[in-house]
Amino acid sequence: MTVWIIFLCAIAVFLALDLGVFNKNPHIISSKEASQWTVLWVTLSFIFSGIIYMLYAHQYLDNPTNLTPYQASIKYITGYLIELSLSADNIFVIAIIFSSFKIPQKFQHRVLFWGILGAIFFRGLMIFLGVALINKFDWITYVFGGFLIFTALKMLFTKEEEDFNPKDSKVYKIIGKIFPIKHEIHGQKFFVRENGINYVTPLFTALS
Repeated sequence: MTVWIIFLCAIAVFLALDLGVFNKNPHIISSKEASQWTVLWVTLSFIFSGIIYMLYAHQYLDNPTNLTPYQASIKYITGYLIELSLSADNIFVIAIIFSSFKIPQKFQHRVLFWGILGAIFFRGLMIFLGVALINKFDWITYVFGGFLIFTALKMLFTKEEEDFNPKDSKVYKIIGKIFPIKHEIHGQKFFVRENGINYVTPLFTALS
């Protein structure tokens, strides 16, 4: 338990430094700066595989599957590389969203930061609920498998849309029913209040 607390605290510190120190003031991130940060975070990720090796070598973590320290490190690196490669597809989707809502480059990091946090939270929630259901109902795995097959077939046979407009999405329409939507940028704010009415800005709609 202590290991997990230290790990979560370290993640919280990194996130606080990223948003509260290094990117406290909105600015356009150059290709050079982006490359430097990418190299730094990827390097730290690979260094972390060594920490995993030591944790398993000294038996600081539960090891129900009897993994060797080497196997645990390789599993981590494999999972990391798979996630890294899959995330490359998201770049194009993110670019379309930012372009559609006309998000200035200097505010894009802030939207990405909170968007990634939200994705991590909801992914963790889905994993937790999925594991809980599988542990309680063995047959639920067939339901999940069927859903994946259905999704794959839908992607295979659905005609690709030439022009995707995020403003036509259901999420955008739902937000519009809850909050009035401002179409002007108000600095790095997600919400603004004018004449006693709360509005959401393009940053919030892009985040959603």
